[in-house]
Order: sequence, then C-alpha cells, then structure tokens
Amino acid sequence: MKFNPTTPINLYVKNSNYVPGEGHETTWQLLESIYKNATETEPALKTSVFYVEWKGGFGDRLMAAQAIGVSDMATIRTFYNPVIFEAAKTKEVLVVLNCDSTAFIENKPNVDSINLYEIWGGIDNVDQQNQFMEFKVRRYEAK
Repeated sequence: MKFNPTTPINLYVKNSNYVPGEGHETTWQLLESIYKNATETEPALKTSVFYVEWKGGFGDRLMAAQAIGVSDMATIRTFYNPVIFEAAKTKEVLVVLNCDSTAFIENKPNVDSINLYEIWGGIDNVDQQNQFMEFKVRRYEAK
C-alpha cells in the first residue's frame, strides 16, 4: 500500500467513570504512544503527534455520507500502531486535524473547531498484517 503521511493529528480518548455520590464523570485524555523504548540509561520517549494521509470525502462517498447526516468526512491511512488501534476499537476517539490547539478548551472538545473530527465506522488493520491502518472520520458534533 502506498500513501503519503504528511498530515499531523492528535487523538483524544473518552474516559467515563462513575464516582459514587457524585455521578458520572467524562474526561478526554490525549493519546500518547511510545516511539523509543527505554534503555538502561534513557527513559522511554513518547509522542502524541501522529502523521497520516488525510483524504477528504467527495463524490459518491460524500453523497452517501450526506444521506445519513454526515456533512464532512475524510479517510485516514497511517502506519499500524497498536495503541491507536486498541483505543479506536474500544472507546470513543476524537481526531484533531493539524494538531489544532483550539480544538480542546479546558480539556473539553470545542464544538466550534473546524479541525475536530470523530472516528466513524471503525478501524481496519489492513489485510490483518499489522502494517497499516485505515479509518474514516466525520466532523465532531456535540451529543
């Protein structure tokens, strides 16, 4: 598979907890992944910026998406990362295009941000080879 991962993104994972006596609490955590393992002399290095190929939706795909109420969508391709893959399979994940610092305000999604998307329709480990991932995103709208 050939693709050109030139677009930086951040990912935020929704965590929901029940606090007895206080109620339900929802927080968003910036997803980080280790890109260099720890050694005897150096700690592990982490990143929260992931480079992807971002292809906007157009034509028949956009028409089909608009038929079910999706106004803006894109397809993302990137290298396989088990941390991202597991998060997308099990939790709600928001994608921040171009690492826009205004997409989250006080650790909450900014629904007015044009660079805030949510993973839509699952994630694919392409050919089950743990080499590449592909998923679709749609513009985030408050629920």
